[in-house]
Amino acid sequence: MNTSYITCSECGTVNLNAEYCSNCGALLDVVAKRKLKREQETTKKAKLKASLKKEPSKIETFLKNGTEHSNVLIRLLFQGGYYVWLFFALIFGGIISLIIAAAAG
Repeated sequence: MNTSYITCSECGTVNLNAEYCSNCGALLDVVAKRKLKREQETTKKAKLKASLKKEPSKIETFLKNGTEHSNVLIRLLFQGGYYVWLFFALIFGGIISLIIAAAAG
């Protein structure tokens, strides 16, 4: 049976044949640490991709569908409405970001 002394990188305690530190409970196996970190990074990336694939709002979908209408006048009306909606959404988002930036200092 092999005995291995591993020094904890967190607290400096010397452990004998242990996977976790007896003092602070930190993981001692470097390979397992890297694997755990890699798994956490991939789950973060997956969550980010999922958040970017958000469904558009009902108003935005309605206006987008109207811009593809067969009648030219209705299509122009919906395109104007869509751009007005987008303009006010950007203004509203900008105001919210300014308030948050002012509160943060």
